[in-house]
Amino acid sequence: MPMKEIKHKLNGERMEFECTLLERSDRRAVLLYRIPSDVQVGDLVLPAGTTTYGHYWTDRPFNVYHWIAPDGDTLGYYVNLGDTVVLREDGVEWRDLAIDILRTPDGRTQVLDTDELEDLSPGLRRKIVAIRDQVLAELDEVVREVAAATAGLRREDSAR
Repeated sequence: MPMKEIKHKLNGERMEFECTLLERSDRRAVLLYRIPSDVQVGDLVLPAGTTTYGHYWTDRPFNVYHWIAPDGDTLGYYVNLGDTVVLREDGVEWRDLAIDILRTPDGRTQVLDTDELEDLSPGLRRKIVAIRDQVLAELDEVVREVAAATAGLRREDSAR
């Protein structure tokens, strides 16, 4: 089923991505998106055709993109700090809190976009730093959960 991911950045920019709904409940959704051209994220290159399994929760201050290469290998897990996730009939809408965390299969972790905190209010900066610290403390568990969920969705897809 076609769905949109709608991301609101702190600078007011709105971004939309055409996706496919894979799974949905009252508090969770998983969207599929294929990256059309090569993209660099941190020190990771995502080749054209990379599949993104976007995992969103209404009760967590983050979402996770699980990137799968065209050959089927995991390229990385990209945790977007965010809030105000709304699951709509036609998509998922959320506010991006600037900081992102990239975990690669070899265990490297990069915290990205910290420079974007400089112009924010002290209260919002404290909130984002607290969420970042929470995610880093729980990252291994989050990655295991997302990897298992993605694997289940891929098995379902290949069985069709």
